[in-house]
Amino acid sequence: MSASDENAVEKAASTAKDNKDIARGAGANFFGFILRMGSRLPFLILAVALFEEELYGRYNYTITIIEICAAFATFGFKRSIFKFIHDDAYKDKYSIEQVMVSALLSSILVGIVFTVLVIFGAGFLAWAFDYPQMVDGLKSLAPMIIIITALDVILAGTRATRKMRYEVISRSLVEPYVLLGAMLLFFYMGYTTFGLLMAYVVALIAALIYAIWGFCHLYSFEKTMRARPDFALMKSLMRFSGPTAFHDLALLIFMRMDIFAVKFFFSEAILGVYTIAQQFATSVEKIYQSFYPILAPVMAKNLVEKDFKTAESQMIMVSRWILMIQSILVILCVFYGTVIFDAILPADTDTSLALMGGIVLFFLMVGETINGGFGIADLPVIYRSPLFNPVISLAMIPVYIFLTYLFTQYTEYGPVGVAMALCSTYLLMNLIRVAVIKKLFSINLLSFKVFKVIIAALVTTGIFKMLKDYLPIDVNSGLGIAVGVALLFIIYGLCLLLIAMEKKDIEKIKARFL
Repeated sequence: MSASDENAVEKAASTAKDNKDIARGAGANFFGFILRMGSRLPFLILAVALFEEELYGRYNYTITIIEICAAFATFGFKRSIFKFIHDDAYKDKYSIEQVMVSALLSSILVGIVFTVLVIFGAGFLAWAFDYPQMVDGLKSLAPMIIIITALDVILAGTRATRKMRYEVISRSLVEPYVLLGAMLLFFYMGYTTFGLLMAYVVALIAALIYAIWGFCHLYSFEKTMRARPDFALMKSLMRFSGPTAFHDLALLIFMRMDIFAVKFFFSEAILGVYTIAQQFATSVEKIYQSFYPILAPVMAKNLVEKDFKTAESQMIMVSRWILMIQSILVILCVFYGTVIFDAILPADTDTSLALMGGIVLFFLMVGETINGGFGIADLPVIYRSPLFNPVISLAMIPVYIFLTYLFTQYTEYGPVGVAMALCSTYLLMNLIRVAVIKKLFSINLLSFKVFKVIIAALVTTGIFKMLKDYLPIDVNSGLGIAVGVALLFIIYGLCLLLIAMEKKDIEKIKARFL
């Protein structure tokens, strides 16, 4: 066998292993998503019932500011750090432990700066958004920026080994269930004003403790303790990750700016309903994020080697998987969004708020689905031309502000207009991303294989809409809801099988379950 043939065989085996790692890692993270959803619904119902919409809205408003700051303090290391682990120019010079310690110190230093800024700037933020009630909570929560930053960087280190269980357990089991339990504990201890924020603190600290424990199991504890930050390495990390940090910051501001817009234009009660919709919409976001942790380290190798053809096939594969899962949630929202809000909101709540919540939820979910299916287009840009991502994200902020003002002030849409603006901007942003990677790397994410999933979802929606009017039971109330949901899943599964699935998909399903 010639050397070229041997290389081809090795490359094929490596690609097959990469795809297997992506599937296994995504499966683990999706299982984590299911676990997290198991606590999400009880948390939403109990938080609104115990603390009411106003305090729940204030809680989300406060943690949004904290998480935006933490996103920048992490400095893009959640994704960019893998270059320093896989690139020969660095891995032959620095141990993984030294890379991790250097990245951790860099992000913590940035986190300290943001913590100080938030503490001293809380009053100004309260004045700017006419929200004086948030000052005490924001100041108290500011140090959590450092905790979140450390948690994200440490978990990135565990993902570098392609072992996802520590991230899954930390983020999807420890954090959400401790949050739920701590919320109940603090409420019954009488902390009705700050109970939610206190529970948030306890949950993040618990998640960090487990992440540290997991990191020490994957890497040599002795080497980690002996590793010293290298200032030349820190400089390289900061220089390379800087554009990604601004991209993450701009993206999170963009993704959470709707919270600020709703509070600016509408009441605290409407903010509470909107944040409930947003929390449900994050279920779609988490599906996309469940693939990202394993996709980033796996693709890093191909991107560093400039093997864009393999990267394209992996991106199309993952995009299809993401859309297959996300689409059924959007379809459920179309038919049962208002039902969800009727069940969650207190009985004496104005019925128009439930209707508004259902429509807001639909537009938020569509936006997250667009961003989930095509948002992975930012990965090649991070590794080859990192400056493009923050430019695109920052450019979208004024677009979103303009659309929000237009939809809320010059139409009758009200709070729904905020969600419509977000959805529209997601569409524009991802079209630009897809065009950029097509131009720079000849990676075409707009494959017909991807669009077949969307077609299957649309066909499912049409079939169920026609069927539900002829069914002998009401699928919008009582036990009929369970029947309707089950029927939707069956129809969607058949549509995927007939329209969207390929021979390889069917073979994988048969191999796993038959």
